[in-house]
Amino acid sequence: MMDFERIIQFIIFSSITSFCAFSPIIVPLAVTFLSWAWSSTIILSLSLIYCCWLFIDRHTDSEGGRWSDCLRQCYIWTRWVQYFPLTLIKTMDLDPNRNYIFGYHPHGIGSFGALGNFGTDATHFSILFPNIRPHLMLLRMQFFNPFTRDILLGSGACCVSRDSCEYLLSGKCGRGNALVIIIGGQREVILSRNDTMILYLKTRKGFIQLALKYGASIVPVISFGENELYKRHTFFGLIPNGVPWGQFILGLLPLRHPVTTVVGKPIHVVQIDDPTSNDINQLHNEYLQAVEQLFVENKDKYGLGHVKLEII
Repeated sequence: MMDFERIIQFIIFSSITSFCAFSPIIVPLAVTFLSWAWSSTIILSLSLIYCCWLFIDRHTDSEGGRWSDCLRQCYIWTRWVQYFPLTLIKTMDLDPNRNYIFGYHPHGIGSFGALGNFGTDATHFSILFPNIRPHLMLLRMQFFNPFTRDILLGSGACCVSRDSCEYLLSGKCGRGNALVIIIGGQREVILSRNDTMILYLKTRKGFIQLALKYGASIVPVISFGENELYKRHTFFGLIPNGVPWGQFILGLLPLRHPVTTVVGKPIHVVQIDDPTSNDINQLHNEYLQAVEQLFVENKDKYGLGHVKLEII
């Protein structure tokens, strides 16, 4: 029975992940095939309607997304997170009358911990943090992919642009919003190593300025095991930081390795309409200390006692 469960988990995880990653290629190929095998008139008409919908709906990713509890709580996501598995840990209750910025670390190769824990309800976010809505903040290009964008919008994901962040924090969507920002970005992907959790954070202060301007609490979040989903091969030392490699075709799929995402204690921020550089630097230093403390307090619990933390 266990082997059958693992097979189901693998099929669901690989299918969903592959479609979302390669939808710009899969969708045009599917349209071409269906036009040839079925009816070109019907397929092209449906494609035109969808393109019109994309144009009409083009601002939704910057205006709070399109939240769907049905989509977030769909049973397939439970199977998706069981592939690793993913676990979400709460350290403190969050007041739903405030807005939050979750600083997610580390980026890893695919940020699977962020996707599973905050883009779905499969790890029971709504139970752990009642009346808080997590919005996974992604690059605008992620919302250009056909059909994938609709899944992301339904999960509550939004564009990580400044206008989008300000829309959520300004109160236009009410209170209880949690913007989940993967702070390190692609720079962190290049720097990461399996023996060291490297966080590209010292020069990232835009989220600090937003928190001060709108009085949003900042919450450090660390996923223990995110970097371990891919091994890095240096090819006899020829590639200094190594090439990430998972399993199966070209090593694209992540390894089955537990990922535990710990949501730390919020840093409550007093609103300052026009924060100075000193205000930003002071809060930024406080956040760096909170991230380091969260790492030190939890790394041994989740099997990463040998891993060092380096903030650059």
